[in-house]
Formats: sequence, structure tokens, C-alpha cells
Amino acid sequence: MLKFDEKKYLQLAEETVAHRKEIEGIADNISESGFENIFFISSGGSVAIMFPYEKIIKRLSKIPVFTEIAGEIVLTGNQQLTKNSLVITASKSGDTKETVKAIEYCKEKNIRVVSFVGDVDSKLAHLSDYVIHDHSPEVEHSYMNFHYFIFRILKNAGDFKEYDKFVKQLEKLPELLVQVKKEFDPTAQKIAKVHHKDPYQIWVGGGLTWGDVYLFSMCVLEEMQWIRTKSVTSAEFFHGTLEIVEEDVPVFLVKGEDETRPLDDRVEKFLNDYTEKGTIIDTKDFALEGIDNEFRKYISPLIIETILTERLAVQFEHRTGHDLDFRRYYRQFDY
Repeated sequence: MLKFDEKKYLQLAEETVAHRKEIEGIADNISESGFENIFFISSGGSVAIMFPYEKIIKRLSKIPVFTEIAGEIVLTGNQQLTKNSLVITASKSGDTKETVKAIEYCKEKNIRVVSFVGDVDSKLAHLSDYVIHDHSPEVEHSYMNFHYFIFRILKNAGDFKEYDKFVKQLEKLPELLVQVKKEFDPTAQKIAKVHHKDPYQIWVGGGLTWGDVYLFSMCVLEEMQWIRTKSVTSAEFFHGTLEIVEEDVPVFLVKGEDETRPLDDRVEKFLNDYTEKGTIIDTKDFALEGIDNEFRKYISPLIIETILTERLAVQFEHRTGHDLDFRRYYRQFDY
């Protein structure tokens, strides 16, 4: 496959799995010391990959949970954010300005912070009380780190008794995701061939997959490919966006497997009737042998990440000739 090193990918996955006990230890320490609520605070793609966990916690637990954009929280504050809160943040670089400033704000209030960072010698890491080394560049591996941490917190709260069974099955996931990549790659090639010159695209997703749809639309297509997009949840699609759908408007619907799937079905029915350029991407199309059906919904963000950001993005880059690493504004100067 184009720009994919399977051996390196699986090696990084093994290292990720090996960090599980360390991550569980951090989660156990935090659970033992206690907290009143959880805040996810970050920026861009890093906050997007935390979206599913807010939903998961709300559905499984009575722990109060909030998500805040880093640039906003330092200006607005939040009366629920106190010294008894647990703040979870993430940044691959560890130096995202808005995120660093937000965590400085938290530390001024003596709030505990656990950070998922790629650089353990970064400013964000030094500010944090607990650091989880998010060493792999693959976002799927980042998700595994988050799965170990969040679901362990839920287990300790008595809200996810299936934890041990779940994380045992997670060990199989990297090899399964390699197969998913191989299965989807021909489809990614076709999509990129047809749509790489689109002047405009609409991306729809919902439930636990929404974070990755939002991430792919904003951080990949807009930031990395300069393709104009509109991203909207399947729940909100019928409250505005449907009116700009015409026969020649490309609309991509990403279907997940959680409780919100009926909302995706409703959008699919509409697209079948009103556009000739509707594309359906469904996590149910991929077999995950060894993963119980009850856990598939929690795996759906990783499936979407592996087929969109890891395969479709590469195929768009190949067709457009626009390097995924090239920016004209982002981190190029102060703004």
C-alpha cells in the first residue's frame, strides 16, 4: 500500500500495548485519590479524538464530564472546573500554544492534569501531573492509549465491568486494522480519483464516529489538502445542511455502530433520493474477528481513523499532488 510500512506499524502497536500497565497504574492512582468531574481540554485534532470519550462516559457513568476548546476556556472559565477536577489533555507535539496556555491556566488553579503527549520533554508534559507517552504517530495507537486510560477509570468507578475482557481483545486490534486498511484501500483510490478536484464536499457522521469525521474534514481535507468542506452530525443534518444538497453535490456519510446509527440511516435514505454523488462508508462492512459485537461500537472511531486519515488522505495526496505536510499558514508564523 502507498505510504504504509506494515512492519513498523505493528511494531509501534506492540509498544503501545506494552505501555498498558503503566497507563492503568496512572488511572488507578487517579481513581484512588478521587475527583469530582472530568474535563477534556485541547485543540484541533487532539480535542476531536477525545469527543467519543465524553459520549462514552455520559452513557456508561454518572461521572460529570465536559469538553472544552483550549482557546476558549482561558477566556470564559467554567464554574465546574475546580481543584477537584481531573483535566485530560493531548498534543502530539506537546507545544500547541492554545493547549499549553489552557493547562497553565489549570495549574494556576491547582487542578490535576494528565496529558497524552508525543514529546515527554515538551512544555505540556512538564506542566502535567501525569504524562502518558503517546509515542506513535498513528492516531489509532493514540486511541488505544485513551481506551486503556478511560475504560480503566470507568472500571474503577464500577461502570465497566467488562474491562479485562475488552483490553484483552484490544491486543488483536492492530493486525485487524491492517486488514481493514488493505480492504479499504481500493475504495480509497476510487474515491480520490473521482473526488480530488471537488470544489466542495459535505461530510456527515454521528455518535462515536463524529470526532473522526470532524477531524478528517477539518484537519486533513481543509488543512492538509485545501479542499473546502462542510462537516455536520447526522443528528443536525436535517436542520440546515439538507437544503444545500443537489444532484451534483458530493456528500460522504460515515456510519457507525452505536446507539445513534438510526440517525445515519435516515441521512442515507435522503442521500439515495437527492444526490447522485452520495458515498456511504460503514464500519459494519469490516469484519473484526475476535472482537465481540458489544465492543464494536467502541472500536468504530479507530476504524474510521484507519480508513480515512491513514488511507483516504494518502490517496487524496497522491491525486492532488499536494503534500500532506505542506502548510501556508499553520505554524508558519505568529497569528
